[in-house]
Amino acid sequence: MSNKLASEKIVISAPLSFAGSYQRIWEITETGNMILKWAVLIPIAICLVCIAWMFVMLWYFVMYVLFGILFIPFRLWRRGSRKNKRDELRHREVLDAVKNSKV
Repeated sequence: MSNKLASEKIVISAPLSFAGSYQRIWEITETGNMILKWAVLIPIAICLVCIAWMFVMLWYFVMYVLFGILFIPFRLWRRGSRKNKRDELRHREVLDAVKNSKV
């Protein structure tokens, strides 16, 4: 398997993704010795992939579920403040238009 080009050895996927962690870990199985590969390296790689995927699932849970849920009130509050600012500006424009039309 050493006949790969250098550009083929580069892993593009993010390390904290399922595909990226798998591709990076599976590189340890690239050897010419088939007995070593099937007896030692593939079982180790499978165990490491399982551990990495548990970590990736935890990472996705924390980032998208916990932080996503915790930031919903903040996002609604910020949206409300932006809407209030817009409404205040509209009100000020209406008052200015009424004031200028009476003069």
